[in-house]
Amino acid sequence: TRRLRVTGVAVVAVLGLSACNSDPGSRRVAEDIVDTALVQGAITQEVRDCLFDKLETYSDADYEAITQAATDAGPGTALDLFEADLATCRN
Repeated sequence: TRRLRVTGVAVVAVLGLSACNSDPGSRRVAEDIVDTALVQGAITQEVRDCLFDKLETYSDADYEAITQAATDAGPGTALDLFEADLATCRN
C-alpha cells in the first residue's frame, strides 16, 4: 500500500543518513534517496514535496544527532522521532 511505501522511504532515508556523515552531507543524501523513490514510482510528487519540506526543517546538528542515534537502541531516539516525522507524509 501507499502507506507502507512512504514508511519504507522514510526508513531508507534514515539508513542513508546513518551511512553518510560527510560530503555531500546527510540532508543531500536523504533528498537523493527521496528523489530516487519518486523516479522509481514508489512515492508520488505530493509525498516527495512533503518529505522535502520535512527534511528542510532539520539543522545540521539535528542530522548529526539522528546519525548518532542510528546505533542507539529503544524507542524515542532521535532516529525514531525522525522516522515518525517523515512517515506523516503518506497520502
